[in-house]
Amino acid sequence: MTAAMGCLTFADLLIKIASQTLPIGQVMIFLGVGSIIVFWRLMSINGESIRFQPLIDSAVVLRNIGDLIAINSMCLALVYVPISTIGAVIQTVPLMVTAAAAIFLGERVGIKRALAILVGFFGALFIVQPGTASFNVMTSLVFVSAIGMTLRDIGTKLVHKNFSTLLLSFYSCVLFSLSGCVLLLITGGANVPTIKMALIILAMIALGSLGVILMTEAVRLGDMSVVSPFRYTRLLFSLIAGIFFLDEQVNAIMLFGSSLTILSGLYIWRREILFHR
Repeated sequence: MTAAMGCLTFADLLIKIASQTLPIGQVMIFLGVGSIIVFWRLMSINGESIRFQPLIDSAVVLRNIGDLIAINSMCLALVYVPISTIGAVIQTVPLMVTAAAAIFLGERVGIKRALAILVGFFGALFIVQPGTASFNVMTSLVFVSAIGMTLRDIGTKLVHKNFSTLLLSFYSCVLFSLSGCVLLLITGGANVPTIKMALIILAMIALGSLGVILMTEAVRLGDMSVVSPFRYTRLLFSLIAGIFFLDEQVNAIMLFGSSLTILSGLYIWRREILFHR
């Protein structure tokens, strides 16, 4: 999960850089089609075929719906929202997963963990700072993406083990490409990428594909309560990407809110471990 967060964060960084030159829909098409080729090739090497029957499986449907919400919201947010802010808001995902697990998976969530979830979301308010001059209404897209990621994680956990990680990732890439096509039809303005941009896109495809594989494997093989907290490493990667590569500014209030959210998640994680013991 830690490696996945690093790969996905720097893939997001490259998406943000590419979207300054190319329409975000075109960037999504390049990334989606490139990833489709990667996963199709990996499936061929493993002797797997592309199957459409799993698409009607309820868990796969839930996963794909969550994925569709997450990828569209995230890509649009990357155009307008600082990547450091995105990384901070995404820290609410483990809190959402814990709450959703109680609903979808029947996991027990006591009063202490429920309060910790509320404190974590309270911390998210400090991150986005509504009502202040620094508030960006497009940050709401990141929260929508976090909801999508939560649905995707729950669906991934429920998916039958007979459905391979590569096949699930292939579905995600197809959805990503189709979403890009729709966005490009709406916005228009496709451009021919330069050689430099083509190299950025290739690096984006490599990092994004690897990140999806690692994240899906982490969710499928590990306990949700153990794996989810390692998503918090995304904040560190996002701060590095935002501050050192994009010269973004981070204030103390945002860091305080991030601390509240992360500490709440770690408390929930500790309670989960003690409870399972």
